[in-house]
Amino acid sequence: MAGLDQIKEAVRNMMEELFDGVEERDLIMRSLAEHMGVTDVSVIVDVAFESGFRNATEYPLLHFLVTVAQNVPEALVDNIKASLNDLNTVLAVGGFPSFGAFTYYPRLNQIFLSYRLPVNPTSPEEEIPNIRYYLGVLVQELDMFVDFIMFLCDEDGNLPDLDTYLDYLNEVQDPDDLEERIRILEDKIQAMDEKWSEDGKTEE
Repeated sequence: MAGLDQIKEAVRNMMEELFDGVEERDLIMRSLAEHMGVTDVSVIVDVAFESGFRNATEYPLLHFLVTVAQNVPEALVDNIKASLNDLNTVLAVGGFPSFGAFTYYPRLNQIFLSYRLPVNPTSPEEEIPNIRYYLGVLVQELDMFVDFIMFLCDEDGNLPDLDTYLDYLNEVQDPDDLEERIRILEDKIQAMDEKWSEDGKTEE
């Protein structure tokens, strides 16, 4: 289908612009999104067309599947699942740009962000701008929340809970100013450390 091929080629070009190259295997286009968040991590972005509920569907689905964390510590899984549920609730009803949901997948011991976008192959000129918009929001969403995912998977010490992390995001005036983001986040972590220390002394 010519329209679908046109959309696929456009998606490939967008991924090459935004990410570190594109590999194609078994009808899946894969890129590496580097330097995400304050923690400066890389995530895997897979994109593929799916038929949806029927093999012959009028609107195929463009599936974006982003692997955010791998080899999740088993001891942290219960907290991770609960925290991801809380995060998805915030993304669904809050003021942060978001599409899809973060999910822990036990079979591969990974955390994914998944989103399916229906596309009309007969109108590629209308669909391509929508896909470009989504990819731009995806990059922003990953850059804002990948740090929280990394904190959830960190086995060392106490790190910001979701409320503290959202407070941090609300205090950031310029999301593109990495130095500001690092400074505010470090201040939040230090304040939490001091509070926990004081709480410990009180209990004693």
